[in-house]
Formats: sequence, C-alpha cells, structure tokens
Amino acid sequence: MNQKALTEGIEVSSVFVGRERELESLRREISSSRPSLIIIFGRRRVGKSALILKALGETPHVYYQATRLLDSANLSRFRDRIRNFMGTDDPLLAGLQSWEAVFEYLIRLARTTARSTPLTVVLDEFPYLCEMNPGLPSILQVIWDQIERERLPLKLVLCGSMMAFMEDLLAERNPLYGRQTMVMKVGPLPFRDGAKFFPGWTDEDRLLAHFVFGGIPYYLGFCSPAKSFSENIVATVFGVGAPLLEEPEHVLQAELRSVSRYASIINAIASGCTQVSQIVGHLRELRSATDLAPYIATLMRLGLIRREASLDQRDRERERKGRYFLNDQFMVFWYRFVLPNLSAIASGHGQEMYETVVAPALNDYGGSLFEVVSRQYMSLYGGEAVASPVREVGRIWGDDSDIDVVGETIEGTPFFGECKWTVRAVGTNVLEELRRRAASTAYGRRASDRYLLLFSKSGFTPELTRIARADPWVRLLDLSALLGRTGPAHSRS
Repeated sequence: MNQKALTEGIEVSSVFVGRERELESLRREISSSRPSLIIIFGRRRVGKSALILKALGETPHVYYQATRLLDSANLSRFRDRIRNFMGTDDPLLAGLQSWEAVFEYLIRLARTTARSTPLTVVLDEFPYLCEMNPGLPSILQVIWDQIERERLPLKLVLCGSMMAFMEDLLAERNPLYGRQTMVMKVGPLPFRDGAKFFPGWTDEDRLLAHFVFGGIPYYLGFCSPAKSFSENIVATVFGVGAPLLEEPEHVLQAELRSVSRYASIINAIASGCTQVSQIVGHLRELRSATDLAPYIATLMRLGLIRREASLDQRDRERERKGRYFLNDQFMVFWYRFVLPNLSAIASGHGQEMYETVVAPALNDYGGSLFEVVSRQYMSLYGGEAVASPVREVGRIWGDDSDIDVVGETIEGTPFFGECKWTVRAVGTNVLEELRRRAASTAYGRRASDRYLLLFSKSGFTPELTRIARADPWVRLLDLSALLGRTGPAHSRS
C-alpha cells in the first residue's frame, strides 16, 4: 500500500505562512487514535486546502477535491484517488457504484490498518458533492456511526467554501448534527502573518500590502517579495489581464446566482453608506430595510461584510444602532480604486492610473484601515500592550466622542486608542484629546484606571515619549510594535 500523500489537482506552495495554532490543533486531531469527523469551512481563497494538506504531511490519507460534475463522475474520480492510495488496481473497488459501497470499502481497509496509523479521508468542496447528491450527509451519518461504533482508525474531513451550507451541516436538523469531533472556521491571515510574505519590505509597505490584500493567501501568492509594493499592485491588479483585476466579481459569481444587487450593496457600503437607511437610499430597487435584510444576511454569512455597534451603546443588537462595513479589504481597495477605472485599465493605462489616482491617495486610504489593524492587534496581541488578554475590542462613535480603538481587558480595565496614519510624529496634543474623549464616554466609566493607547505610522515626539515612560497608563505603538519586532513604549515601573 502506498502511504504517501496524494494531492492530485492541488498545488501546494512551498511558502506556507502562519496558521500555527490551526496546524497544531488539526495535527493533534488527525494523529489521535480515536475516529474523527472534522468540519472545516471558510470563505474562498483563505487557504483551507493548503492548511489541510500541510497538516496531513506524509500521514496516510486520501484527498479528493470535488468539482461541479455529475455525481457519477465525482464518485469515479474519488475511486481513482483510493486506487492511487492503494498503489494497485483492485477489481472490487472498480466495480463499486455508490458512495455507500465505496465508504464500506474504506471501512474494510481501516479494519486492516494498524491503529497507530489512522487513515484520513478528505472530501474538499463537500457542498459540490451534495449539490448532485443531496442524500450524501445521510449516507455519511450511517458510515460515521459505524466507524465510531467500531472505534476504527479512520478520519473523515469535510471541507467547503459555501459558508451557509457548511454551517448548516452543524444544525440540529442535519443528519450529521452532534457527530463532529472538531470544527474549524478558517479566516484570513492576521496582518502579522501576512507581513511575513515580504521580509525585505519596510514596515509601512508590509502593512499597505495588508490594507490591499487583506491577509488572503491566494492574493498574496501572486505577489513577489523581490518587487516593490507599487510594482506588485500594478502587476496583480492594474495590468491588462492582471490575475486579480476582476476578482471581486469572480467571488460573488462563485457564491451567488444573481450578483448585481449584492454587488450594488457592496458598492454602496464601500462608498460610505454604512447605515441601513443610507444603503436603501443608495439603491432605488430596494424600498425598505425589510427588502434589504435578506441580502445583508447573505453577505454577512459569506464573510464579506460585518456589522458593528458603538461599544457605548446599551443595546448593541438593535438594528438602527449598527453600521455595516466591508469585511474584505481587497474589496475595499477594488471598489475605491479599480471599479471606477476599469475602462482605463482595460485600455492599457493601469500604470498611469496607479501613479495618478492610487499613489497620491494611499495615505488617506490607509487611515481607516490602520484603525482596523490596530483593533486586530488589540484583539490578538493586546496583552503585549496592556499586560492582560483582551475581552472585547471595538470603537465608539457619536457627536463628540469618536474613538478609534476601545475595549476592555479580561480583568475589566478599559482602554482607549487613537490611530494616526500620517507623515508627522504624534505629539502630546493627540494624547490630551484622547484623554478628554475617554473621559466623556460612558464606556468603562466605573473603572478607576484606564489605558490610553496611541498608534502611529510615523512615531512619536520626544516629549510624548517622555510622558509615556513616566505614566504607566500610556502606551505608544509604532509599526514595529504592531508587527511584533519591538514592544510598546511605556513606563516599566
């Protein structure tokens, strides 16, 4: 029997960045002696397949990536993967004409396998299989119950990009409900991991790359660290036939049957319409919030937009209190800079468009996204700044108290932060304004102490640095600190 990994149809890049926690958890589950039913899902392009294959390594496995073929064609190709794993032709396998029979064959195979080396069977893009055979989850329920009952050394991994379908697998009405031994939702890479693709770049350009590509490994894989930031943007987005020139349209077309209305909603949000009333007003075809609601729900399930509420609101779940933002940073970039200039790019003027339209606007563009990265920093690495893990992170907006970064440590200490993506060093005036705004909000008012955080692209004035070294509640974070190369500047007392 050939025990090597079989990954036909998938090119595993030699560059695999980040995902340490996910890898550790997945490897631990795969190597355990008990049977496993693993559900893995996440939006397209985030690297789910690469993660699975990296975790499998050289362990015995049959990996099959489904396509939108007829059920019989997928079954035939799946049998081919098993035959390749076996390393020999088996007439019995070739004659099996149903999913039940093929999995019964795998069960018999597992019975003869040493229990110290379990066999892992991966069905990637599982929803495609179910489109042609809706009864497949019920078939796998029977198969899994037998695997678990006999404690066979067999692992089943079901992976998919159709978020709503994969989440529905876990619902009570689904045949596989309650049977999973592990569920993993894979998201974009955090900005620190994305920065590792470009080790020779400046900290500013590494974060700009995150502002554009948003930690999607598929997008980052088109970039060359040997080229500059601007050269990569032109090559991947602004060139005739560039690989990402029409990517947002492809993403929507892969997930949705009719994309025009969804694309219009995304365009409205990208244009600054963040409240329901503003989005409805931007689209004449939608007459009310009720008409808009199902489209918003779908886009949220796909992970393309998110809803936020100001952290000082008592009832954050009330619809009129929330605002909607694009959750895909490449779409933020595309709808701002690419969509309005598609004709010029198609005419071969992409380089000129970048130089005259994009480059001069990057500083302004980076401002709001620097806030997003700063909040992600506090969520993931906040213990570096406030000496305690963080319980919640968000922001506050109002008539006189807009604060870029707001949250609370698990110990209940609030923190407030201001972000400056400017060419000037941040001075004491910014600290004093943040102090005033923090005092004026109801959030964290009961706490006797509060952290004041300043995030800056261009560093801090000497006077502000002296204050931070003397005040244990002030933290200064430049790009080096955000990327983990240095710690925040603050008092060591």
